[in-house]
Amino acid sequence: MPTPILFDVRDRVATLTLNRPDKLNALVPEMTEGFEEALARSAEPGVKALFLRGEGRAFCAGGDIGWLAKALAEGRWNELEALLDLGVSVAHGLATLPKPVVAVVQGPAAGAGMSLALSADLRIATPEALFSMAFVKLGLHPDWGGSVGLSRLVNPALAAELMMTGDTIDAARAQALGLVNQIVPADQLEAAVEALGRRLAAGPAGTFARIKATLLRNQGLDAEGLRARLEAEGAQMKAAMRHPDAKEGLAAFLEKRAPHFA
Repeated sequence: MPTPILFDVRDRVATLTLNRPDKLNALVPEMTEGFEEALARSAEPGVKALFLRGEGRAFCAGGDIGWLAKALAEGRWNELEALLDLGVSVAHGLATLPKPVVAVVQGPAAGAGMSLALSADLRIATPEALFSMAFVKLGLHPDWGGSVGLSRLVNPALAAELMMTGDTIDAARAQALGLVNQIVPADQLEAAVEALGRRLAAGPAGTFARIKATLLRNQGLDAEGLRARLEAEGAQMKAAMRHPDAKEGLAAFLEKRAPHFA
């Protein structure tokens, strides 16, 4: 199986690439080592910024529904909860990494994929990008920091709308809501990413770190408080997975039918 996460550092800019294009870069436990290594190496002094990307036509479709449904049916709770715990660590690691984190979204970012994008400090998107907090359609609760990140970026009514409906929004609406910083045509994306990378690589590392700490503090958070919120979110998802609605929602998705929730 190809390496599910690619990581490299070039000219002081690190890039983490989700590498399951045939599955729209859906998240699976096999990505654990890749995420942990990428976060550790991104924290090294020689790195000035981290870019998050997805290989192929999607950024990330969220959790791998086929794997989730099978694990749930077989009662593999340790594996399911380990994937949620990984999401806590990744979201916390990105938010507290003392360097700018940029998500580059060129296609769908759904469920935990949208959560991952929201864990970045900045988001660049192409007009083809799509965002969806799709969890509710599966009878699930947001995870991987999605509810926490969304609540940091938009007002409570908008957060409720996006989480309770699971509606898909395009790049233009995402930008209007403040979820996307810049929309770039697909044929100009690489040039824009390289230009931003050069700018961040030339920036003051210490000031970047202080700015990130200030952004958390101005929202009443610190590293410990953020982790507590992420763990509370994860606990809600763990409870949701044990409810019959989760099994029904996942089955309905795979069977391409409307779910019948309790």
